[in-house]
Amino acid sequence: MIKRILFILISVLTICSCEMTPQQGKVVFVSIAVDYNAPDGINALDNPPEDQRVLSSQIEALSYASGEIYEQYLFLEKNGIRYFNGTEKKWNHDDILYTLSELDTLQSDLVILHYSGHGDSTGALVTDADTSSRLSAERLLDAMRGIDGRKCLFLDSCFSGVFIDDAGYMQNGDRFEDGNLESDNILNAFIPSFIGTFYKKDYGNDNIWIIAAATEEQNSFDNWDSGLPQQEKFGAFSYYLALALGYDMENDTPLLPPKGTRMTFYSLWEEIRKSMADDLKREATPQATLSVTDPVLFSL
Repeated sequence: MIKRILFILISVLTICSCEMTPQQGKVVFVSIAVDYNAPDGINALDNPPEDQRVLSSQIEALSYASGEIYEQYLFLEKNGIRYFNGTEKKWNHDDILYTLSELDTLQSDLVILHYSGHGDSTGALVTDADTSSRLSAERLLDAMRGIDGRKCLFLDSCFSGVFIDDAGYMQNGDRFEDGNLESDNILNAFIPSFIGTFYKKDYGNDNIWIIAAATEEQNSFDNWDSGLPQQEKFGAFSYYLALALGYDMENDTPLLPPKGTRMTFYSLWEEIRKSMADDLKREATPQATLSVTDPVLFSL
């Protein structure tokens, strides 16, 4: 009888231990990169395919080094031909929204959405240049709110700061007055911290963090001259984003940071700000959401 009770107890403990073992995390990378088929009135962009290539390879390397499962969904237009995950396919913005709606993630997972292409005067993403269809901030953010996990948007497009306003966050970016770079206003840091202290919830409260290439009034860059390795192949923001993530531009290969590195959203943001020259930021000033929490992206 005692042996039977011990067997039952051991079995229960074993089952409980298995149930309490943390599930392996997941990183999901969704990227939209469009060089356009140059319809009338639309300037083609040469760089989005390269933006997507280096970011996907670097994020994949970081994911595996962090012990995470990696999934990618790559929407690409290159030389006028559309591809999905490397296979030729005619996709549109509805396919992007459907893919986001079908993601199977948990609250502990990381979802990264990257866009490289045109943004129209409202900030909406021009995923189909030859139609009136646009992916507005409202529609995309609504789709992101329906996904479980930590969600980061990296937007390399004109007027992309609109997404931060639409998300309900304060902007946290460099400011210029009379052509001079100024530090952030202290109120930008104080107000969300104050809200978080007294109301015990995150400012914005959707687990969405955004870095945009420009303010809601600026154009982003796809042609610039810095003398950096391979810079002519990339959009400026995506280039600095790839560098901040650790990509080795000189040897054109993913590069992992030292063992023990914890890469957070704001450490990534600060690396972009630090690396980008002030004269470039005067033309296109990257902006980020200001939140009282700083999510860990990769822990090596």
